[in-house]
Amino acid sequence: MSEIKISKTKSLIAILIPIVELLIGDLITPHIAGQWGKVLFTVVLFFVGFCVAIYLYYDVLKKDGQIFKQHLWRNLLLAVLGVLFSYIILALVRQGLSLLQVSSPDPETSLLSIQTASLGLVGSLTALMAPFSEEIIFRHVLFYQWRNRGIVTWLMFILSSVLFGLAHWNNFDGQLIQMIPYMFIGAWFALIYYFSKNIWQNIMTHFFFDCLQFLAAIIVLIVSFFQG
Repeated sequence: MSEIKISKTKSLIAILIPIVELLIGDLITPHIAGQWGKVLFTVVLFFVGFCVAIYLYYDVLKKDGQIFKQHLWRNLLLAVLGVLFSYIILALVRQGLSLLQVSSPDPETSLLSIQTASLGLVGSLTALMAPFSEEIIFRHVLFYQWRNRGIVTWLMFILSSVLFGLAHWNNFDGQLIQMIPYMFIGAWFALIYYFSKNIWQNIMTHFFFDCLQFLAAIIVLIVSFFQG
């Protein structure tokens, strides 16, 4: 495999996307009135980052997309298997953390109103965009384009995995321990890219993984509708 020519400008812009999203979200979202306003602002902010990431690396997406389609069903099946293994990794890491007496907070079991469930569904739209922007940023920019560079390749492997976990800061209200399983998922996704050599294998694995969150939000909305 030959080295990829790295564009410093594109890489810097891509790396800034999640940083800017987190900073703007923390600075502006608390001042937006109403839960709907906060959720819609977050979705729009994430959509802008999604568009920028795709624009920057459209050439990679197009080239790998053509190759991915040559064995579409096989690659989709591998993506599904990748999701199954992802959940095994999550379960094992969380079990390991629990054995170290690092437990997750118990989720609240209160019933949801239709409005709350609707907010959850709209908010989960970010889960449909994340596989594209996050694979471009964390797997391509922060790892794959550094391949064949000896120790640097594997330092970027570790860095990209850790940063991927930290990118879920808002998902876990800044609880670092809760992000550790996603650092392992980041490492798993990086290995998928390294061996498949195709970013769409990553995107589809990540998409199926996150799609369960979106489907769960739909189910919660349906259940809350009948509860009401």
